[in-house]
Amino acid sequence: MRTLGWAALLTSLLVSTAQAEPNYPSKPITLVVAFAPGGGTDTAARLVAKDLAAELGQPIIVENRPGAGGAIGAVGVTRAAADGYTLLFGSGSELDVLTAVKVKAPYDPLKDFTPITEVGTVSFVLATNPSLNTNSVGELIAYARANPGKLNFASFGIGSTNHLIGEAFARKNHLSLVHVPYKGSAAAVTDLLAGQVQLAFDTASVMIPLVRSGSLKGLATLSPERSLLAPELPTMAESGLSDFTFEGWLGVLAPRGTPKPTVDRLHAALAKVLSLPALVEALQQRGVKVVASTPDEFGAFMKADVARWSEIARAAEIRIE
Repeated sequence: MRTLGWAALLTSLLVSTAQAEPNYPSKPITLVVAFAPGGGTDTAARLVAKDLAAELGQPIIVENRPGAGGAIGAVGVTRAAADGYTLLFGSGSELDVLTAVKVKAPYDPLKDFTPITEVGTVSFVLATNPSLNTNSVGELIAYARANPGKLNFASFGIGSTNHLIGEAFARKNHLSLVHVPYKGSAAAVTDLLAGQVQLAFDTASVMIPLVRSGSLKGLATLSPERSLLAPELPTMAESGLSDFTFEGWLGVLAPRGTPKPTVDRLHAALAKVLSLPALVEALQQRGVKVVASTPDEFGAFMKADVARWSEIARAAEIRIE
């Protein structure tokens, strides 16, 4: 009992120390990215980290912890000290979507993290192999209805964001599409280019260069408005699907229990850097539309996002171990 008492006292003292730190930050901050270097999330994190370090006056170390669909990096942040020195540059993929499809999720995105700010949204684009010879969403739907089970759509893997989008698209339009999962975007796009699969929903930063080169045919963007990278592409609403809107998101979160003064300091710094024209432009060029928010707004957004993906997963009966 005495040992437990001292342990509890030590924990209390550590929390008090974190809450009482008047000069935060006084040392480097680690910004965890739950995916490999070079990807869209990693690139955006490094752009934000550079300006955030200048604003806070401390180095921001971007640390990649990939694996298990982003769960490894996210779990690591939930286990870190809630002192503001370990943060997650997270996305809807490893937080909202992953927990919606997992039979036993490794964390609760709404309880195990403290939201600081959304950074921005990421557009998805529906593209097909040109050999399919459909020039609009309407033509694609008509062809799929006339040829049930003959069209394959690629995804990053079972339970991934674009797997759920594909299933939602099929269910909404009463289509029989065959899901073909891959180990990441690169492999999926390679087979889409080769015609092994006929369509896919991927991020605008991946799809648009291939559409512009003629390697793929872009049919629509899934954002509420046209993509900044491809304003010539219609939205799904303009294509006849008024309520079929999906976007990815990026944001900064801290471990649960991070002191409010620390959260407020981080939020103020991030709000300032996310208003810098050069950073906004750099993120836009990589397919990220800046959408800064308050911690409460970000938390409410995540709650709604988890509910939406969970409903899609239930309807499509997508559950993974």
